[in-house]
Amino acid sequence: MLWSAHRAIAGVGLLVLASCVTSKPAPDPKPITHREPELVGKRHRVEAGENLYRIALRYGVDPGELAKANGITDPEKLAVGDELMIPPAGKAPEPAPKPKAEPSVSNAPLEWPLIGVLYARFGPRGETKHDGIDISAPEGTAVNAAADGEVLYAGDQKGYGHVVIVEHAGGLLTLYAHNRENLVKEGQKVRRGEPVARVGYAGKTSGPHLHFEVREGGIPRDPFRFLPPPR
Repeated sequence: MLWSAHRAIAGVGLLVLASCVTSKPAPDPKPITHREPELVGKRHRVEAGENLYRIALRYGVDPGELAKANGITDPEKLAVGDELMIPPAGKAPEPAPKPKAEPSVSNAPLEWPLIGVLYARFGPRGETKHDGIDISAPEGTAVNAAADGEVLYAGDQKGYGHVVIVEHAGGLLTLYAHNRENLVKEGQKVRRGEPVARVGYAGKTSGPHLHFEVREGGIPRDPFRFLPPPR
């Protein structure tokens, strides 16, 4: 449905910055160029190439709830220009419980998509949210699939530039954004460690890096719950 094998990167870690950029006490009146775009809104106008599932995925809501909220009985009849009402906060699902133990390299369901410098973690950014992690790396660096799967989407998204979304076993989706170029197509099967894109700075960003998200049942989760510990 959705989202030549290379060496796994276990044994080679990420350089993790010990500190982050100091936050300002008041919001900057100008947009911060590297802030990820908001994926939550009240209404959405359907654009070419979109379908109900992809729109639900974008806003982190259940496709059935999105259809119910808009009186849609046949998703195939969704047309360009239709305006959809997005259910408030995607019904605000309960956060998933933290794992009892840190995953090890041997049992982590995903692997790091590249080697780089981690400079933004998952979680709140003042009054906004950050649905993934940001890893800086030289432009053109290969971005690898975090696990075996199928490409659900490969194209452009406003604010994110070139994006690849891969569906994996167990209801997991991974998203790779701000790519210089995508190397895969929708429906393509990919293997763990196979390049799916190259690092760039397309969309709203101030420099080359990978924005990496993990979604479980369409809900953004902290990627650190699914990756081996950085070394």
